[in-house]
Amino acid sequence: MRGKPSRTRRFALSLLSFATIGAMAATASSSAAAGSVAPNRFSTFPRLGGSATFTFPGSPQAAGANINISNKTGAQSETTVAVDPTDKRHIYASSNDNLETFQMWNGLYQSTDGGQTWVNDNFNDPSFCYDTWMDFNLSGDAFFSYECSDERIAYKKAGQTAWTKLKLTNAGSFPDRDMVRVDRQVGSPHLGSVYIGYDDNGANNTAYVLHSNDGFGSWTRSAKINDGNPTIGVNVAVGADGTVYATWEDYSGKHIYTDKSTDGGQTWSTDHVVTTYRLATGSFFICIPPQNIRCVVPMPFTDAAPAGTAHAGRLYAVYPDKDPSTADWNTYFRYSDNGGTTWSSEIKINDDTVHAYQFFPSISVAPNGTIAVTFYDTRNDALNKKVDQYVSYSTDGGATWSANQRITTVSSDDTNGNGNQYGDYEGSDALPGARRARFYAVWTDARPGSKGEELYGARIKP
Repeated sequence: MRGKPSRTRRFALSLLSFATIGAMAATASSSAAAGSVAPNRFSTFPRLGGSATFTFPGSPQAAGANINISNKTGAQSETTVAVDPTDKRHIYASSNDNLETFQMWNGLYQSTDGGQTWVNDNFNDPSFCYDTWMDFNLSGDAFFSYECSDERIAYKKAGQTAWTKLKLTNAGSFPDRDMVRVDRQVGSPHLGSVYIGYDDNGANNTAYVLHSNDGFGSWTRSAKINDGNPTIGVNVAVGADGTVYATWEDYSGKHIYTDKSTDGGQTWSTDHVVTTYRLATGSFFICIPPQNIRCVVPMPFTDAAPAGTAHAGRLYAVYPDKDPSTADWNTYFRYSDNGGTTWSSEIKINDDTVHAYQFFPSISVAPNGTIAVTFYDTRNDALNKKVDQYVSYSTDGGATWSANQRITTVSSDDTNGNGNQYGDYEGSDALPGARRARFYAVWTDARPGSKGEELYGARIKP
């Protein structure tokens, strides 16, 4: 969810009027661009005025390989993680942070021991900010994209201790649901280029990609990418040959579309359908039992098989959708071998038999080509309110998938917590090393004994 003040799933916040939301946003963001406007209802802007910060009864629990990264009061949600390709011990994790209290917006944490221990990186942008996402280049330089009613990118070069923060003034009137991706494909003509996919909520949710040759400056905005309806969740992936893919949800038309650029994001081709939703996506946010307050925008997430692997160049997409015969949701996967023009049949990844809800899938690909898909899952609760984190792997380019593995050691019930609940996404990233596939996953966790919604993480492997 991009931590905007009112990333309200229906913009009608429970206690605040639209006008009040806009006023609060302006107050909260002292450095927001002059003349900025509140988003329309088709935005993932964070909720304001939700329930107060709360503490579960009981003492913190040791949870095996589950690590409480944030371990602080307030609400952490919308989690992402990036592993340094030059050092598997060096990891960054981030989240939207403390959304009710107007104290800190971007929770950014660093580990130098492979995710066993974490320290707050004290990023502390003074604005009201949200929608965090992270990536590294092959030199170990870190990039952190986020929004504060505008678009921002920060970078920390390898060996430096301070972040350099940039406000990208050419992103439009109200950029939303951004994500950053670096071209790390050896042999790509655009190796090292950095891309930020997003939609401009202030311009009919138009899809754009900002691009820079190195991520340190000279940012250029692409022309409009989507050929038709408004968009949300513009997700960027880079193919083995440096082709850039943008994939998004067309909520009014009930489709996922993808488009590609072969010149580093400058020009784009024709939109192609990835899938047609069974869900009624026209309402934008859709309420389900485990996320009943903020509700869910069923956006896609993408990645690509790297060069040198068996399926190099294959484009992957994961997304949630309604089961064909029941009301519950599943996590689905498709792939394309021709640049997104046509796609494989839909493959269901979750293997539960109790018609549970699976939502917010993330996807990451290891250097040896192994794919990991993580997702929230209610299979351990007959009421479909309590959530666990699960993962499944594929070693054959997505044709077959492993039995689902539970990552969390304790279930979470966030149906009475912060109004943003789990947010709009969770994340995972692959560790470097071509011999064995290893990953690090992060998620929002509200288990008993926590201080509310926490940023949790765990190292996972097939």
